[in-house]
Amino acid sequence: MIAVRELAGWTANLQRIASQPLEFCPDFPAIARRYDAWWACACIDRPIFIGSANANPARPITKRLELLHRPEEWFAAKLQDLHQTYRVGDALPHIRADFGPVLLGGLLGGTIEFGSDTTWTHPFINDDWSNAPDWQLRDNHPLLQRLRQLTELVAQDCPGRYLVCTPDLGGSADVLLNLRGSSALCLDVIEQPDRVRGAIEAIYPAWERAFAELYQIATARNAGLIHWLGLWASRPYMIPACDFNFLIGPAEFEKICLPDIAKQAATAGRAVFHLDGPGAARHIDALLQVPELQAIQFVPGEGTPSALPWVPMFRKIQAAGRALYVVCPTDEVLALCAALRPEGLAINCWPATPQAADDLFAQFNRKYKV
Repeated sequence: MIAVRELAGWTANLQRIASQPLEFCPDFPAIARRYDAWWACACIDRPIFIGSANANPARPITKRLELLHRPEEWFAAKLQDLHQTYRVGDALPHIRADFGPVLLGGLLGGTIEFGSDTTWTHPFINDDWSNAPDWQLRDNHPLLQRLRQLTELVAQDCPGRYLVCTPDLGGSADVLLNLRGSSALCLDVIEQPDRVRGAIEAIYPAWERAFAELYQIATARNAGLIHWLGLWASRPYMIPACDFNFLIGPAEFEKICLPDIAKQAATAGRAVFHLDGPGAARHIDALLQVPELQAIQFVPGEGTPSALPWVPMFRKIQAAGRALYVVCPTDEVLALCAALRPEGLAINCWPATPQAADDLFAQFNRKYKV
């Protein structure tokens, strides 16, 4: 586990950063207080509203994966993206060192292939696991060196201006999913669950080291740090995820995956679980039994974009004393607000234009008489 001394130092830096305006976000201190209330399932004046739009659609904003091997060009493009992003409500200005999903798999020996705006990892662990990696991060790994380089580029430029945003390291089970393959790992869960559980436990130190290093790089340069969901916290937090859970049943999830999720969350001290789609939603009762998870984020999923059918689950999450973060279409924002308590509620949407963002946020504020 990370030493309490490190967490305390990072917390002090984050609290100091949250007390000052940012060049790209003059209202940052007030927004930071609103986020801290959200984590506590409270509400200062209104729920969290995260909205953004591309102010220049003729120039698409992408992950810039094609520029990762040219750091200076990558940073220039990301800085232009930052200027070009129109933010409303509690959306925070940031630059993210984005390597696509589940970066940790690549750092532990997987081959990551980069597409135009996404990445995928080729599975390689064979059926007897004889070629499984040793789960150690190595300082000379090119991806780790590039991660450090890009994070430092952002952290050196952003103090007092905007925030550092981390890549998606991925949950331990998702690392295995990428390195073993979905069908093979599902069979392993049935035929050799102890091996799967042991690998998940072995991945934890690598995750812990990467997590700590990102905070260390940022806070050593007086930079504020957020993770890929865009949430602020005035103390360290993390986003445990397990997209693999939609392929396995509740019993297997609780025995094999849930202990690692709780351990990661306890390490950071604050956590919001990324619940991705209908297949993952069946595990909500187990997740709500983990006291280290203070919040749940839900994405309706590809092909089922509506969040409204999930209102009963959202109410269950709120009744369990957890903060709630919902990703939804813009035309569902107000309906969700009417159905849910404002305390501990955060909503994320992507209006088509800056004007649409302003109009929706104005309606949102009128609802809460702000």
